[in-house]
Amino acid sequence: MIKNNFKAKSKYSVSSDVFVSYIKKKDFNTIMSLFSRMLNSNHWKDYSFTSEKNTITFCFYKNSLENPIYKIIYEKKYNNHRQWAVFQQGTKVRTSESLEKIIKWVESRYLRKI
Repeated sequence: MIKNNFKAKSKYSVSSDVFVSYIKKKDFNTIMSLFSRMLNSNHWKDYSFTSEKNTITFCFYKNSLENPIYKIIYEKKYNNHRQWAVFQQGTKVRTSESLEKIIKWVESRYLRKI
């Protein structure tokens, strides 16, 4: 763990490269609080995340044995450009440089009509 950053390391046998993906601790906590709210309301049951070179993927599941309902992907394109993308059942539905906009869009899918 690095101060204010979440650090994920991966080492694959295909290549001798060791690469590191970074995400801000605040962004990681925001995503986990979204999962917590959805878990509490019984919309999601499980999550996973993977790290690849310059990319971190968060997957959210209704059941552990199914394909993910949503994927939130963080991509570091180059030094100062970062992008968030949301995939819903395999289809890219939103991209933004702001995680907050992505979270608001995902939450809007679950609003209850009274």
